[in-house]
Amino acid sequence: MTYSKILQQIHKVNASIRQPDESARSHLAQRQLQALKWRLIGDYVRARPFRDNMRRKRSEQWVDAMNQVRELLDQEVIDWLWTQADIARNFENGVQDMRPRRRGICHRALMEYLLMRQRKAQLVLAWEEEAQEKGCFRVNSAFHAKTREILARYNKGADEEEAIDPNDPWLRS
Repeated sequence: MTYSKILQQIHKVNASIRQPDESARSHLAQRQLQALKWRLIGDYVRARPFRDNMRRKRSEQWVDAMNQVRELLDQEVIDWLWTQADIARNFENGVQDMRPRRRGICHRALMEYLLMRQRKAQLVLAWEEEAQEKGCFRVNSAFHAKTREILARYNKGADEEEAIDPNDPWLRS
């Protein structure tokens, strides 16, 4: 598959991700889209390798890498690359940065980042699929309504000292 087709698919998936549906079934669909997005971005960067210009400063190499993948229009990837450029720029200016610096070839470091994001998306998807199968509680307005109902029943039989305020901020997430 050519990288232009992969790029079209990435844009289509990103558009779908930006239009979330709040139903319980959509959680699984969103996780599937996230896993697909990271797999496609990894395929795209793998299909379009780039070289570092070792004569340039490391921060400029990261900016060049960002320019190679800018057409993905993915904010997370662009932010990560800008962060790497910022860390390298600080290091070049003698400013100690607490954020970890990515050494080595920019393309390889970017691929490692994308593989980590893909693994994370796969793990979240696996968790979501198991939660759909076995059932799990979601903390949303229905969950809080049920909590208030339980507290109201508890407070009916409790003394005034033992009563729990259902509007207590510690009971809300």
